[in-house]
Amino acid sequence: MYKIFGFKEDEYLGKVAEVEFSIPKSGSYAYLLGNFNAFNEGSFRMKEKRGRWSVTIELPEGIWYYAFSIDGVFTLDPENEERHTYRRHSYKFERTVNTATIFSGEKFYHSTSLIYVYSSEGATHIRLRAIKGAAKKVFLISDQKYEMEKKAQDDLFEYFEAVLPGKDELEYYFQIHTADGIIDYGDFKVDFNEQKGRFKPPVWVFDRVVYQIMPDRFAKGNPENDPHDCIEFGIGHYGGDLEGIIKKLNHIEELGVNALYLTPIFESMTYHGYDITDYFHVAEKFGGDETFKQLVDELKKRDIKLILDGVFHHTSFFHPYFQDILEKGKESKYRNFYRILNFPVVSEDFLKAIHSNEPWLKKHRELKKSKWNYESFFSVWLMPRLNHENPEVRMFIRTVIKYWLEKGADGWRLDVAHGVPPEVWREIRKDIQEGAYLIGEVMDDGRLWLFDKFHGTMNYPLYEALLRFFVYDEITAEEFLNWLELLSVYYGPAEYTMYNFLDNHDVERFLGLVRDKRKYLCALTFLMTYKGIPAIYYGDEVGLENMNVPSMEVSRTPMKWDANKWDKELLKATKELISLRKTSKALQKGIFKPVKFKDKLLVYKRTLDNESILVAINYSEKKYHLSLPSSFELLFQNGSFNEANMQLGPFSSIVAKGL
Repeated sequence: MYKIFGFKEDEYLGKVAEVEFSIPKSGSYAYLLGNFNAFNEGSFRMKEKRGRWSVTIELPEGIWYYAFSIDGVFTLDPENEERHTYRRHSYKFERTVNTATIFSGEKFYHSTSLIYVYSSEGATHIRLRAIKGAAKKVFLISDQKYEMEKKAQDDLFEYFEAVLPGKDELEYYFQIHTADGIIDYGDFKVDFNEQKGRFKPPVWVFDRVVYQIMPDRFAKGNPENDPHDCIEFGIGHYGGDLEGIIKKLNHIEELGVNALYLTPIFESMTYHGYDITDYFHVAEKFGGDETFKQLVDELKKRDIKLILDGVFHHTSFFHPYFQDILEKGKESKYRNFYRILNFPVVSEDFLKAIHSNEPWLKKHRELKKSKWNYESFFSVWLMPRLNHENPEVRMFIRTVIKYWLEKGADGWRLDVAHGVPPEVWREIRKDIQEGAYLIGEVMDDGRLWLFDKFHGTMNYPLYEALLRFFVYDEITAEEFLNWLELLSVYYGPAEYTMYNFLDNHDVERFLGLVRDKRKYLCALTFLMTYKGIPAIYYGDEVGLENMNVPSMEVSRTPMKWDANKWDKELLKATKELISLRKTSKALQKGIFKPVKFKDKLLVYKRTLDNESILVAINYSEKKYHLSLPSSFELLFQNGSFNEANMQLGPFSSIVAKGL
């Protein structure tokens, strides 16, 4: 069941509720799961309280979806009959879950919290939420009377917005027209100079386009680095390393990207590196610490920022701390470093299988059948879960993050961030230098993880909308726009620092999903012209295809370096869009103004100061006439566009200025 104990004001999210979730006790451990943590264990561990598992968290108003995990088994709330089939293409989730309605009872609500009012780059955004249908019109009353536009709606509320010229401070109230009359609501005052201190992302992120590389799959630089003692579960190592990346920096620079995100480069037993055995040394298979220093030096010469991948939800089974527990059991000083359920942590048969001479794939199959007495990432024996309640674990995470920032990294992408308690990230963030860009891997609603935890999260909710519109044809342009505007309401200024992508190492390549270069370029045009920090996954620029392997590995195709096999048209268009993004302040920081979202036509503007960029994307088989003035400059064109009659062809897009 869930109980709401009350509401309070939050300086970032506005009104939040203190909500207790509980379930009758069974099993040895329990977690709360929900769309607030992508239904992932780790972040909200429950404690025993009067014969029940219980945990209390803070949630913004709205409808939330949840369930429990008891001893790793997905479990519905037996005391709540409100259920819903929750589906997300973005992380391949579809299950019946429970619903929790979080509502204070106020028909209308506004606060001076960051998502309700903020000023940025010459524009001031003011928002009001109302119960659906309660407001006929809403006006903002300040130095003059501004009619507010209905921006978006979710299951419970409608959100209204007014965008004013940039202000240092503002006094205002709302005039709400209802079926019963006119209501004056509030008396608000905001000092925007004070408010900006609450959320200060690194200034360098806005003009960056990120290029994600999985080092093993990118480029082979030194054959002597090839590993000889690594775990192989199927597709195995390709042999890419940091020297290979250094040798291909000309390709990266010519592409135009100016930030690199590398999946884990530290010592591990696998090619992907998400099972770290040593957090303080770059893996020898990737070239070691000296090669890392060379890479940092080369990147700084070219003004390319470096984002590392931090794995702090779990470590490797073979990490020295966990091996110490295997050896010493209860006497190990690291026994509380992990979520140990019982001793011994593994059986004799388990150890026998680990140390056998069988191939790793066969050993792994045998080990999956065994039982072990520790919590792990997705029930994978190789990745034991850290105990984030232990202050020593928190200090360990902080130490690693700061160590590599001092060694030349410019930011971190934090793996399975939604599986670590948000208060851990809040605590660590306080000790991290301001210039470092912190991105959390949060595969669903990111509100609990922003502002005082991360500057942005991997924007899986946006990716979900992209899949539903561009890939699966499940939503119209109007519904797509509402999805975009709803994320804008939820995230406020943080939407400009979200990590936006079409694909990555955990999902299928977008080109492989749409199976049409024209369609892919329409989606890429959107990505490069929308709010947030855009990211390219290695090989997308040359048309790299998916592999015919299990889904988690499908997008990890080794990079092809034979230019004769590259899609040159795709490469040219990608370069043009990246260049456009880097040179346009309006695309980086400007206001998003919908012009026409109908059927499969998307037309919008991005404006900042005197710069106005118009984007039109026709994602259909028919032609569309665009209403454009006679004088404009075409900056980018994908597909067909007839300037004489202003017709945009099927699956085509343009970017223009001077409108």
